[in-house]
Amino acid sequence: MAEAKQYSRRMQKAERARRYAERFETGSRKGINLREQRAVAKIFDALPDCRSIIDVPSGAGRFAKVLSRGRELIEADVAFEILEFARERAERTKLRVSFMQSNAAKISLADGAVDGVFCNRLLHHILKADERKMFLREFHRITRKYLVISFFDYHSFGGVRRVLKALKGRKPNYDQQPTLAQFTEEVTRCGFNLREIVPTGAVWVAQKFFVLEKST
Repeated sequence: MAEAKQYSRRMQKAERARRYAERFETGSRKGINLREQRAVAKIFDALPDCRSIIDVPSGAGRFAKVLSRGRELIEADVAFEILEFARERAERTKLRVSFMQSNAAKISLADGAVDGVFCNRLLHHILKADERKMFLREFHRITRKYLVISFFDYHSFGGVRRVLKALKGRKPNYDQQPTLAQFTEEVTRCGFNLREIVPTGAVWVAQKFFVLEKST
């Protein structure tokens, strides 16, 4: 649980929450945001029976506009501070969204409470397979049918990634990250079928979305 607890504390300070809320609005991350938004819109447009979604962890709610389009949306995050940014954003854009302060590993919803769970940029922080399983099992419990979850395929083009990171003075360790095959096996063991994998950019872009459907 150590990694999960460490992640849950990251946004529980107002200044950290503010920086994270603004980090995808400028520079290179603005382009990343646009790619992610296009991929998420494409995915949910293809799931017309997904009428209610929980976005967890929602962060500052940057996907709220896409996810709430014709659907009921719950934005959930463990950090109250980041949820306040999400509330303000929803009010400014006049989106009808519900909010819930909740740990992604233990969500205060009944079994099958929502048609789908959307989880972005969480599990690549969780390096232990048994801890990832804990989150996946909880998502399986609360969703009626779908889970859309991000996966970072760091092993594909891994050598190239290390060289590019080294040029920026960084030394990433991808050894503990699951391969695409390993992650596919993990979600299958947690009761999901793989519907499709949706890229967020060119073939060398690590981030992908797994679109999953409950099998059990």
